[in-house]
Amino acid sequence: MDLQRHPWPLCEPPRNIDNLDTPWRSSPNSSLGREPEGGVYYGDDDAYLAAGTRSRYDSGFKRPERGMARILRALRRLMVRRRENEKIEERLFEAPTYNKVIHVPLSDWREFGEYSRPTVNGVHVHNTFTPSPTPYRHIDPADVDIEEVFASLQSPGGDIHPELWIPGIQHPSLPPPPKGWPLPRPGEPLAFPWECTLNPFLEHAVCGPAPVSWNIRAGPRAILYGGPLAAAIPLSPADLAQPATRPLLTHMFVSGLALADARFPWKFMVVNAAGIRVRDVFSAITDNFAHHVFRAEYERWTPARQRHAELEWELRGGPATQDGLRRIDYLCGHLYFRGLAPNPDRTGWVLFVGAEW
Repeated sequence: MDLQRHPWPLCEPPRNIDNLDTPWRSSPNSSLGREPEGGVYYGDDDAYLAAGTRSRYDSGFKRPERGMARILRALRRLMVRRRENEKIEERLFEAPTYNKVIHVPLSDWREFGEYSRPTVNGVHVHNTFTPSPTPYRHIDPADVDIEEVFASLQSPGGDIHPELWIPGIQHPSLPPPPKGWPLPRPGEPLAFPWECTLNPFLEHAVCGPAPVSWNIRAGPRAILYGGPLAAAIPLSPADLAQPATRPLLTHMFVSGLALADARFPWKFMVVNAAGIRVRDVFSAITDNFAHHVFRAEYERWTPARQRHAELEWELRGGPATQDGLRRIDYLCGHLYFRGLAPNPDRTGWVLFVGAEW
């Protein structure tokens, strides 16, 4: 991995908004909402037009249409529509290319997470309408006394009350809503995996330490910063609230497992109608491998895979706890998350796992 193009995620503790007098400072080097120089990028090479220019099909001059001219114009429209359909078919069946992936600065990912899960008065609150362990109060943020809400997050006895937060409150001391992250509209096709930029926490590490140090068996609460760091520092709620990809996706299909001779019998889908976050990916991986293995599945494994899985089951204390064989045992000790990458067979994403470094 090119460390100059893909720097390690910075291990910065979440900023605590401990007063409402200090204006919010955004992450540096942000390029949210920035357009390429000289034009606008619409997501397809053929749709990139220099600013101030016209399409080759629009000369800017229109003649009166009569008889044959009207027929010829209809034929031209039909030919243009046919060429567009051919381009769509070529896009569907072309070999995956990665030159369309746009680099996203780390500050852009952080700004999204800081808005989604800010730390206000020492309390991690949910600022977006996504599944939350605490119920929301459905109140118009414009009708809220921000100072009253700020003080209510902590009781005089020290108890915290994140459920009293009102999502969507705007204030100079709070992080502003991030720009440049539109949600896919219902029915709109999602970007292909090779057209997406993965969050740095999810990028596949070809060699060396991964961006996160995570034993899948330990669950999503045990995700630590990886990379060249030697300290065991867990990811913050704001880190886990960052988008998984840019552009945002509502579905990610994990269809492959990069593990030597292992096939992947348990393909799974990551789903979030509000846009998939980093935590959604980690939670889906945890849930997928926590299931018990059926006898019919076990019998389809090779003898070597059966022996290795049984050894892993014994090492984690399965016989002592009378716990059956689980999918995590299928990994045979390769329990550490190594990232995701587009599947070469173009069916979705590949999950990379490995041993502890």
